[in-house]
Amino acid sequence: MALTADAQRLIDGIAADMKLPMHTSSVGELRASYAARMTAPTTEIHSVRDVVVPSAAGGVPVRVYRPTDEESLPVVMWLHSGGCVFGGLDQNSEYLRKLSLAAGVVVVSVDYRLAPEHPHPAALEDCRIVWDWLVSGPPEVPADVTRAVVAGESAGGTLTFALTQQLRDSAGSLPVAQVSFYGAAEMRVSNPEQRCLIASPEDCEWFWDLYAPDPQSRQFPDVSPGLARDLTGLPPTFVVTAEVDPTRDATEAYAQRLAAAGVDVNLMRYEGVMHGFATMLGALPQARNVFDRTVAFLASILASPRAGT
Repeated sequence: MALTADAQRLIDGIAADMKLPMHTSSVGELRASYAARMTAPTTEIHSVRDVVVPSAAGGVPVRVYRPTDEESLPVVMWLHSGGCVFGGLDQNSEYLRKLSLAAGVVVVSVDYRLAPEHPHPAALEDCRIVWDWLVSGPPEVPADVTRAVVAGESAGGTLTFALTQQLRDSAGSLPVAQVSFYGAAEMRVSNPEQRCLIASPEDCEWFWDLYAPDPQSRQFPDVSPGLARDLTGLPPTFVVTAEVDPTRDATEAYAQRLAAAGVDVNLMRYEGVMHGFATMLGALPQARNVFDRTVAFLASILASPRAGT
């Protein structure tokens, strides 16, 4: 295990602004320090609109990024990172603008409820509510909802895996593809030797204790999707992992099981970088490579006959 010099410098810079490892902070301290690091987006885009999707819990806020006024664009539903404990709509705003423009897609970012105030299954319930709303063709998001993808980073990647399984099992409307940047397929540390100040094994355990406080719940696929027995019938899958990530091996094993079940899988491991690297455009060349490959994957999927074109 060896981080690149660029990756180590990036971690050192984050550590200057935030208390690391993250589990040494309180939840409130972590949320505040993370929010303080956010900067205003600079990339111009056609429109950005906030919408509240109706729900029994009072509504799920979403942010809609639109690259043009065209009403037949495909859609990417984005689920943010943060261990299901921190993060929100202001997270990844610059990244999602760039993704929307480069891929020619409407991006719908979901502000799902967070633990510990709202432990599992609240986040997954919110994601399902937004997905069902989105594919119904709401007037707030004029788009080609027959070409819709679910994508997420870290905790959002785990929710992506869990949501697609839930949709398949309940005869819901499946996405045409799923994208996961180092989403943990199981809530266990599979690589304890892979550690750095970001997403340490202890951080992972802390987040899981907050999100799924009942250890027994972690044995079910809606929390640990890698434990599902049947992986057939799931959509084409794009998975990115990082060398320095204590959940890496379990996630790669899940991707390999998907492929064995007949799912079209793209799995890429990036050496010398840590969990969380993929959305750090401008800071790490590996992040730019992931971005370009993600855009290419979306183009191939969203232009296919299966996607309704």
